Amino acid sequence: MNKTLATSLTTTLFLVIAISGIMMFFHFYNGQVKELHEILGLVFVGAVIFHVFYNFKSMKNYFTKRVFISTLLLAVIVSSGFIIQSSTKGQSPKGKIIQSVLKAPLNQSFALLNITNGKEKLEKENLKYIETSSIEELAKLNKTSPFEIISILTR
Repeated sequence: MNKTLATSLTTTLFLVIAISGIMMFFHFYNGQVKELHEILGLVFVGAVIFHVFYNFKSMKNYFTKRVFISTLLLAVIVSSGFIIQSSTKGQSPKGKIIQSVLKAPLNQSFALLNITNGKEKLEKENLKYIETSSIEELAKLNKTSPFEIISILTR
């Protein structure tokens, strides 16, 4: 029973993660699919461990074969290349833009986000407002996320 459950769970989660990964690659329903992909990816790791545990006797022969070791080594090398490349690039352009908007004086951020009544929107939500501050500073002042501030402002 456990072997069947482990294999069924691993296979099903693999299919969902594969399909959601393809959808993310082609930018279909990106926001919703990304969260699904990430959460089920974590569940998939648990399912794989469960699968290996219950099928270890039949799988241990594969772990010593040359093709398995070669494939594992190739995966480590390719993954390392992506990790090293992303760590040497510095901050992404999106990250730079987001940080600039969050740290800019409010009047500049309001202009960039096309917000005309920002002060009123914040006060309507009973948030403290300091005109010379930034979105990041307002978030700290109100003990909330800067993205929650932006969400309020863009409603």
